[in-house]
Amino acid sequence: MTDVREDISYMRQLVEQGRKGQILGGAFLAAAGLVFGATCVLDWAARSGLLPISGWGFLYLWLGAFAVFGVIWFALYVRLRSLPGTTTSSSNAAFGVAWSAIAIAVFVALAAIEIVAAVIHAPIVLNAYVPMIFVLYGVAWFTSAAMARRPWMYWAAACSFAFALIMAALAENRFQIPVMGLALLLLLTLPGLRLVSEEAKQ
Repeated sequence: MTDVREDISYMRQLVEQGRKGQILGGAFLAAAGLVFGATCVLDWAARSGLLPISGWGFLYLWLGAFAVFGVIWFALYVRLRSLPGTTTSSSNAAFGVAWSAIAIAVFVALAAIEIVAAVIHAPIVLNAYVPMIFVLYGVAWFTSAAMARRPWMYWAAACSFAFALIMAALAENRFQIPVMGLALLLLLTLPGLRLVSEEAKQ
């Protein structure tokens, strides 16, 4: 009987931990939104003739963005690992798994769409990639909301799905890139900063 009570108590602690546990990934999301949101603005500015970038320059622009984010990611990772008293929680674990899976899915989705475009000789199918990114963001936010018990994340999920439809409607439109930059700030940077704020209060 004592074992059963201890098991029930342990399960209650896990549930409570899921509600109030720290989520340490906010800084990564905030950085991603800033870096790639800014890159979208630069890309749009170049395509509008405001910056002297053309041809392979766009590829270098985006590769540079990934390189910058890689450096920031590593610095944040090292810093978090070195913080005294850093604890793990079920909510933090769920959040980390969800977004790690989405990061992998974003690259796999790009490869899959590239393959489809090559097989059927229709590069136009690449237009589906940007909307797919926001669908994946919606999945990540919805999963995080359910596992971490953060109701506001459901709104982030809903907005992600909405932006997926908006990105689809803006396919082949020159305003898609700046709108994408705005969406990244709204769906990654702002929620990321909120998580950082929550983290500081705990």
